[in-house]
Amino acid sequence: MSLFILAAGLLGLLFGSFANVCVHRIPRRESIAFPASHCPACHHPIAISDNIPLISWLLLKGRCRHCSAPISWRYPFLEVVMGLSFAGLTWFYGPSPILLVAIVLFFLLWILTLIDLETGLLPNALTFPGIALGLAFSWWFGYWQDALIGAIAGYWIFWLVARLFLLITGREGMGYGDFKLLAMLGAFMGWQALPFIILTSSVTGVVIGTIFLLLSRRGIRAEIPFGPYLALAGMIWFVTGSDILNWYTGLLGVSG
Repeated sequence: MSLFILAAGLLGLLFGSFANVCVHRIPRRESIAFPASHCPACHHPIAISDNIPLISWLLLKGRCRHCSAPISWRYPFLEVVMGLSFAGLTWFYGPSPILLVAIVLFFLLWILTLIDLETGLLPNALTFPGIALGLAFSWWFGYWQDALIGAIAGYWIFWLVARLFLLITGREGMGYGDFKLLAMLGAFMGWQALPFIILTSSVTGVVIGTIFLLLSRRGIRAEIPFGPYLALAGMIWFVTGSDILNWYTGLLGVSG
């Protein structure tokens, strides 16, 4: 089992390298396959020896070999996060079908999180396939009705909130990408996950967003990406959702 976890972690590092390509190219509507990896600054092709996850960044001291342009911290960060995620999920679920679902979901959520932080976008090129994959997995596991309701409700709940905010304040308060991300989470985990995800992401967003605005001295109208909070809440529910439901029903005296 230890070797399996280690192999999953190494695979996660490799997928983290690919995830970096997605984060950089998808918002720019560039192909994720062609051309091959190259420096964004000087466009020189990156040799295989300079494209080893994490190790190459450390050996190059975070700079391009050819033009010495700095390589963003995002590259090693996402590789490490993917590696740890793959290893942790493998340790938690073991070799099982649900492990595949977990890896696919976390892979998408980490990419969407970094894209939203960098650009403020949640591209349809990721959320739409994510919704389709979530529904496909739900059909495989036999809870497609809950997933379908979750996808539809996830979109329309946020649409309604955004519409009310617009009518009350006269300005946009949430992007359509957030609607689609919540729909994707509902498709993967069913409608039961939505209350927790909405509450947790909202509370976390308010606390962290307020701290950020105070420290950065930006105005209250400054735009703060909401996708990362949705993604984090979704990850928490996926791993601990059954425990949360058991705790909640126990608190209400429903079980036992």
